[in-house]
Amino acid sequence: MNGIPLPTGMQESEQLPVPVFTPSTKAEQGQHDENINFEDAAGIVGRETFDLAREVSVELYRMASELALTKGIVIADTKFELGFIDGELHICDEALTMDSSRFWPADEVTVGATPPSFDKQPVRDYAASLGWDKTAPAPPMPDDVVAATSARYIEAYETITGLQFSAWPG
Repeated sequence: MNGIPLPTGMQESEQLPVPVFTPSTKAEQGQHDENINFEDAAGIVGRETFDLAREVSVELYRMASELALTKGIVIADTKFELGFIDGELHICDEALTMDSSRFWPADEVTVGATPPSFDKQPVRDYAASLGWDKTAPAPPMPDDVVAATSARYIEAYETITGLQFSAWPG
């Protein structure tokens, strides 16, 4: 995975022994992320910043995934976008949402199978079915794709917070 050897015999949906940091950058063409190896990442930002980014990302993921599991959610993976504000490293975009993470209902995870997810997979699947190359503008989404994605987000919100989304004051 991104140049990192995985344990022999791992199956789909099986938890890794330890969280793995996989750096990426924006592709030169399009708006998608492009995986890069550790050396290239450190070459872009410097070894000290790279090491800090890896440490912070892994620890944030560890803490969030442990908390989410107490709410019945597995955070299978996530992405943090980091940058500098006044010379200090910060998370610079949303974090630990269904847009940047893959959330699974813990009671429906079976090693060897793809679990249902609380993410934007209906959007991904629809866009892929059109052959969209991830360059702007994105294709318009049909109402059923928007509804399926919204339902997943609402279910995840209610599972994690224990609150009804309909009562949200925002």
